[in-house]
Amino acid sequence: MKQIFTDTIPAGHYTPGIISNGTLYVSGQTSADPATGKPAAGGIRAETIMALKKMEAVLKAAGVTKEAVVMCRVYITAASQWGEVNDAYKEFFGDHKPARVTVPIKELNHGCLIEIEAIAEINK
Repeated sequence: MKQIFTDTIPAGHYTPGIISNGTLYVSGQTSADPATGKPAAGGIRAETIMALKKMEAVLKAAGVTKEAVVMCRVYITAASQWGEVNDAYKEFFGDHKPARVTVPIKELNHGCLIEIEAIAEINK
């Protein structure tokens, strides 16, 4: 097992990513800006982009690209925001379509509207 860290130290008691048996598990990445701890300004689309960029930073630290992602779990605080989330997600991943589950929940830390976790293949 190998722990993966980015330039940003997580505030909680967790590792941003863990590689085990050829699989990278990316901890949930919220839309909180690492510099301020506050959600990215601009609504759900901006928050989705921030969460995806933070996820991508963990992927890069592990030596893989977003094309290695096989599964994402997306937690959102309002199902009505799904259209904007899906548009930003599609823009980020392009033609690559990882498996995905979306879970509407009541709230997230720091007032964030979204959190995304991922599983990626390391050994192809």
